[in-house]
Amino acid sequence: MPIQLRVLQTLLFLFAAVPCGIPFRWNPNPVFPSELAAFVLCVLITLTCAFIPNERGEKSNPPWTSLIWISFAALIGVQALIIQPYYNTEVVYPIIYALGAGGVAWGLSRAFAVYDRNELVTMFAWGLLAGAIFNSGLAVPQIMQLIQEGPRLIFGNIGQKNMYGHYLAWGLASAAYLVTQKDELPRWMFWIVAPWLALSLAFCGSRSPFLYAFAWLPAGLFLWWRGGVIVRQFGKALTIAAVLIIVMQFIAPVVNELLQAALKAKNEVPTGLDRIDSNGSRRLVEWHKAWLAFLDHPWLGLGWGAYGSQSIALQLRPEFAIVSESVLFTHAHNSVLNLLAETGLFGSLIIVGGILWAFCNLFRQWNNPIVVFGASLAVVSLLHSLVEYPLWYFHFLGPFAIALFLLRSDAPQFNLPASAARMIWTIWAGIALTIAVLGGQLYLKIYPIMDPAKEEKINAERIHTLEGLRSNPLIDFYADFALSNYIVASTSEMPWKLGILRRLNAIRPYPGQMTDQAVMEALSGNQAIAHTLMRQAAFAYPESYDYFYETLFSFEESEVRALIKEVDEGREFFNSKLDFKLKRPENKISSEPLEKP
Repeated sequence: MPIQLRVLQTLLFLFAAVPCGIPFRWNPNPVFPSELAAFVLCVLITLTCAFIPNERGEKSNPPWTSLIWISFAALIGVQALIIQPYYNTEVVYPIIYALGAGGVAWGLSRAFAVYDRNELVTMFAWGLLAGAIFNSGLAVPQIMQLIQEGPRLIFGNIGQKNMYGHYLAWGLASAAYLVTQKDELPRWMFWIVAPWLALSLAFCGSRSPFLYAFAWLPAGLFLWWRGGVIVRQFGKALTIAAVLIIVMQFIAPVVNELLQAALKAKNEVPTGLDRIDSNGSRRLVEWHKAWLAFLDHPWLGLGWGAYGSQSIALQLRPEFAIVSESVLFTHAHNSVLNLLAETGLFGSLIIVGGILWAFCNLFRQWNNPIVVFGASLAVVSLLHSLVEYPLWYFHFLGPFAIALFLLRSDAPQFNLPASAARMIWTIWAGIALTIAVLGGQLYLKIYPIMDPAKEEKINAERIHTLEGLRSNPLIDFYADFALSNYIVASTSEMPWKLGILRRLNAIRPYPGQMTDQAVMEALSGNQAIAHTLMRQAAFAYPESYDYFYETLFSFEESEVRALIKEVDEGREFFNSKLDFKLKRPENKISSEPLEKP
């Protein structure tokens, strides 16, 4: 076996298994360690493919599924030149992540042309299955803790229950594929692994697995009915997996009772079935907002990462404000609508059109085991993307890019020499790995200083460090966000403070930063801006009313006291429409601005 093939198999396994098992969760971006690991492994796969020898005159054209991501990276770059984003971070990461996805698909196309593709795909599937089993095992003590101590989330090492369910579904589809491959997963083991993962899906509390089951079930039945030998076996296994997902939703309560009896506790682990009628109206609100943003900016959109400020601005509308969760929605929780809002028609057509083009391959190759396996993985990500945004994280985008490549691996005829492709992959890998090393160093540098210390001298040093990071395109947003934690609204250093807060609130307006900016805008004479900010904060963050009142009443200036009117009106709205019973501080009885001395 060639050394390149052995390395590729190892990297594919690690790429599928390791990133979602990393436990570290540090601010400013808790999932960055997982994303960084996935990105590095992805680039190493591409670099390994550059060492696959080629014969003179051999071609290596980028496959269609690679061109999707490369084109999207170009679109984000062009959009940034036109719209001029507030932070380079908002442009750099989507571009390098898209190029990473495009690079791994292109590199694997070369590996598929030289080696037995089954040897590569099975290792990728084993990685997903191993990672899913590992995370489901980590969830066991989380379940025990919930039963004994009360409510908590079940998510393994992934950090979010819906993403955890997504990953378990990938593992379940991988088990269905591996059981069809000779000398891979024995049938008796499939009947242990599949029910376990289906039960784990029930206990994660996510409702999305119902979507996966309802997509897999008819597809599995069709393949079981009409497929060739291996595809028929895969269809049977996929059908069993879909049925198990549904059945385990009803068996989970019985397991709950057994665990409660054994642990002598009364807390119950909620399943997706228990939450099936949970209120999802805020998602509908965000979808509507994203559509409005698209209508206002139909061609290029608002700009990547700009949806959060649009969400807060539109929350002033009564029909939106009445559906309140007091959180910042940085994403519309529907990836298609978010793409429309942030990248317009041009960006959305690249991604949505490209994915549809990949799925069109099922009409020609639905009887190919690798193609239908890729489709079973990709459909999980796409269905989850209708209600959230898993593909905004590289440890999910990367495997999805490979799944899409498995679904469609053909390429247009560019007649690009394989030697030129290998050179491109090597150069890209050098640049990408350098960025990864620098990004990792910056992350380790910034996470300990995100919040102020108790000593002024230490804080001065931290502010100096963060000031030096503000111009770094890999971390400029996070440097400003960290600096905002050191800002206290006052008349001192207002130009510097407002310079930070204005940029932050233009893309991700949080209640503390909005209040600080509103106060200092008022003190600077920018009354209209101050009142707009305070009103937006009041209608978007009703759980922060104590903070709003405390901050505004701490100032004697009439310009700041005038902002209390916006908070009062928000309080009256929520108390009358939603029966929130929000209260003013008892010793503050008037919102009239104080007279100047």
